[in-house]
Amino acid sequence: MVSFESFEDELPAPIETLEKLLVAAGISVVQAAFAYSFFVHPDAVRELTPLYPESARRSQEHYHGKKKGEHAQWGDVTVKLDDNSHAQKAWGRYTGQRVVRRSGYGVRHIWGHPWDPNAFTAGWNLCYMPFWIGMLTEDQHPHHDLQRAVKQASWNLFFADNPVCEPPDFVRDPGFDLAGVLRRQRLQVIRRGQPMKSGDPAGPEVDLVRAIRSRTSQSWENLRKAVRSLLCLPHDRFANTSVAESSKIAIRRMRKQTGLSLEELKEILDHM
Repeated sequence: MVSFESFEDELPAPIETLEKLLVAAGISVVQAAFAYSFFVHPDAVRELTPLYPESARRSQEHYHGKKKGEHAQWGDVTVKLDDNSHAQKAWGRYTGQRVVRRSGYGVRHIWGHPWDPNAFTAGWNLCYMPFWIGMLTEDQHPHHDLQRAVKQASWNLFFADNPVCEPPDFVRDPGFDLAGVLRRQRLQVIRRGQPMKSGDPAGPEVDLVRAIRSRTSQSWENLRKAVRSLLCLPHDRFANTSVAESSKIAIRRMRKQTGLSLEELKEILDHM
């Protein structure tokens, strides 16, 4: 049997405990985090940023009382409010790699400000990292060196030399000695295979959608009707009930095989 002992002292701080374990293994928290954190290639960001300039993440502070899917004003721009799905789509278009659900990875906003449509889907603001790393970059559970290191990486990649765009006011050189902390460890940068086109959806999910449409001999128009029907949205009439049912079956298959939501499928199909 496993023995136990009573513990009556103050519980150890999790972040400090993690740091001590890593240091004992000869690696810093920053080095461990950067070994499994991935950035967009600067060339892709320079090509087009932000990707969805009329989308922003909902925020009670900046869009009080507004919910996902509703429209609001950001200065002179009308934006449609979202959760994090457009940031995830932007990551996929920038890198050609989809966000893998239930993998322990997620897309994080390096400089925050996801309520700002200029920053929400901007490649210079996105990093794909494990949840345990992402937690340490947030203000609720901050590891201050890691917060500064990730921002420094973004600054070095996208703004220090040949800037991808004019940096907003909240993006400044943190002045952190990233090279000294990483000790010759390189940043992980993902380059997509093909150039992007504005409004052109790309990625493995889109390839699956195209393949399923081809195998099931469905028209794009019927698929657009079907996804709207399943979302209980207004749509044009189908030619008959058989066409309606077969189109909905194709949509359900797309949803199952891609892992996308009906709303995400609707957006892809609207581009086709």
